[in-house]
Amino acid sequence: MRKIPLRELAVFCRKAAFLFDAGISVADALPVLATQTSGRIPNAILFDVHKMILQGESFSYALRVSGVFPAFMCGFVAIGERTARIPETFAKLADFYEASARTNEELAAAMLYPALVATVMFGVLIAAVTFVLPGYSRIFEASGIALPGITSSLLSMSNFFSENILFVLIGVLIFLLCAMFFFKSTTGHLFASRVKLKIPIWRQKTNLNITEGFSILLSSGLGIPEAVSVCGEIFDNPIVVGDLQNVSLKLDSGLTFRQSLSEIPYIDPLLTELVGVGEETGRLPQTIEKCNVYFESAYRHEVRRLNKLIEPVLTITLGTILGAIMLAIILPTFELATAL
Repeated sequence: MRKIPLRELAVFCRKAAFLFDAGISVADALPVLATQTSGRIPNAILFDVHKMILQGESFSYALRVSGVFPAFMCGFVAIGERTARIPETFAKLADFYEASARTNEELAAAMLYPALVATVMFGVLIAAVTFVLPGYSRIFEASGIALPGITSSLLSMSNFFSENILFVLIGVLIFLLCAMFFFKSTTGHLFASRVKLKIPIWRQKTNLNITEGFSILLSSGLGIPEAVSVCGEIFDNPIVVGDLQNVSLKLDSGLTFRQSLSEIPYIDPLLTELVGVGEETGRLPQTIEKCNVYFESAYRHEVRRLNKLIEPVLTITLGTILGAIMLAIILPTFELATAL
């Protein structure tokens, strides 16, 4: 079953928090939530969860068995049941998913503009090479004028696309399908996950998600090893999940939290240093929470900076390509006018 969007998870958790905070039991609240829920959380799923609770199962177990809700949410609800803090648990989950959705939307918005400009750039280039230049080539051939090198190169490209357009389109389609299947495979997913962790903006987003997870887990009274293990369930990046599992094992072997985190290459050094301070002072949850606020502010600043940086770079690139095409057309036109 497909993932529930973060925004819908946030709305669901916020509604549940309001109902539980009003003193309504889980068994009584679920039918209300089922009738008010729309979109990617099927009503039938919530009614099934309700039936399981009436049969004596725990809320967290019923959510997990449904197969719809994230493992992190189910694990955190189990903590809320154990500590008898279900309303606070769902309020924190709502905050967490709202922040995560906002983070993803900002990153997507930062990537949308360059993607659109690149698409337009590619379309203009193909249109110029395929439809504009062939008309000029017939005029230049009839005049017998020697064409500049840049014009000859673009005309060769134009002839290739004109004569092989069907094969080019089929080749592009096959390439896209192969890429799609590759990135859906285990090997491709692992490759993409590794590449993402080398890109600064995604690495920063990973650090933000880690501090968000640790913040709500540690503030709920969870021990560090268990918090690290549960926090790994936030991510769909297998490298991050594996690294956090290794951190949990190292903690069990006697290493400090700071020492365990410092061995992960993409973890921000500031996080490891503040974790060390938090361990020494006995105020690790508060330290992680402040670190999360800092990382969120830094991430938003980086997204804004990326947006401002991409725009001039793309404008210059697009201008250079279009300028080269115009130059390839104008140069022989001047020579043709002179010859006449």
